Amino acid sequence: MKSSESINPTSTGGPPPGACPPGGATLPRKARGPKRGDRRNRYTFGMRLKAVKLFLEEGFTASAISRELGMSDSSINKWVGDYHEHGEAGIKYGTKRSRRPKVAPAVKQKIVELKKEQPRWGIRRISDVLSRFFHLKASPETVRKTLHDEQLMDKPTKKKPKKNPQKPRFFERATPNQLWQTDIFTFRLGGHQAYLIGYIDDYSRYLVGLELFSRQTADNVLELFRRSVSEYGLPKEMLTDNGRQYTNWRGTSRFEKALKQEKIHHLRSRPHHPQTLGKIERFWKTVWDEFLCRAQFESFEEARERIRNWIKYYNHRRPHQGIGGLCPADRFFEVAHEMKGVIERGIEDNILELALRGKPRQPFYMVGRMGGQSNGGDSLFGRYGIRRGGGQAFPMVDVL
Repeated sequence: MKSSESINPTSTGGPPPGACPPGGATLPRKARGPKRGDRRNRYTFGMRLKAVKLFLEEGFTASAISRELGMSDSSINKWVGDYHEHGEAGIKYGTKRSRRPKVAPAVKQKIVELKKEQPRWGIRRISDVLSRFFHLKASPETVRKTLHDEQLMDKPTKKKPKKNPQKPRFFERATPNQLWQTDIFTFRLGGHQAYLIGYIDDYSRYLVGLELFSRQTADNVLELFRRSVSEYGLPKEMLTDNGRQYTNWRGTSRFEKALKQEKIHHLRSRPHHPQTLGKIERFWKTVWDEFLCRAQFESFEEARERIRNWIKYYNHRRPHQGIGGLCPADRFFEVAHEMKGVIERGIEDNILELALRGKPRQPFYMVGRMGGQSNGGDSLFGRYGIRRGGGQAFPMVDVL
């Protein structure tokens, strides 16, 4: 993982409009008309989003991205800042800097509560959780300032840049079940080797399959594959490394035969190039840092059960920075657009609640499948409605 540089959301610009004054004299810079704009219009929205995701999700520095894509460091840093503040809309439509609105005391209180409950959470995670699960609007900068005032900010850690960094490459499929990535993670558990075998959906980062095993065999890989397919359907493509559980240089492995039988196209990464499996490699870091290295287990079976519970949290309750602060389930069940609308409406409702009563309302939501269709739901003052992926809305019902 490459080290990230500090974000300095400043804009750069092009030449000012207008002609020179009579006599050929050049006006002083401060008197040359309007302030120069940024370089946003020189690059498509897709190019800007690609640069931001390479910075945030893949961990490349702004200078590495600028060399590869031909953008300036300052433009990349500005787009990252806009994305932190406003999501994809910030880098699509641009932002205007204005005076910071006063933050409600209830919002500040919730920021402090979350930080004290989860000391490892950073400012972006707290901002995403406030929006996603509490319908409270607080930008990462608002969170940072609040934590700074309360002396709860973490001390910055400097990462040493890697020698000979790899050129950034970014890909992401456009729909769920278009591509799965699979890999095996090894760690020590109770003095013995333990293995996590996982399958992750490339588009949504949803863990369609993950299980703890005492051996990393082809049988275990196939068992989890068939279980994942029976629950979530077949992917069109499967991306693996060149491990013996997945492929065989002298013939066709059992895993490859199973993929061929289901007409799934098998993609293999280059040897000694883990960046190709970047999304599941990033997940291994997440599950280790946020769960495995902190948990203590009494037995192998207890570890297996608690890991299953943590995966439910990861899929449904953990906002993911690489997909705009949504949870993997929002994207996998294709209710991301509806969920964004739910969050926006909830934030608007809570602005009024904070003004009238000084306290926000706690939202309730559900994402999943019903009758083979993706469904998302939202609450409105104690009443609940279910919306199917096709847009059909069911009557509101009371939630007790």
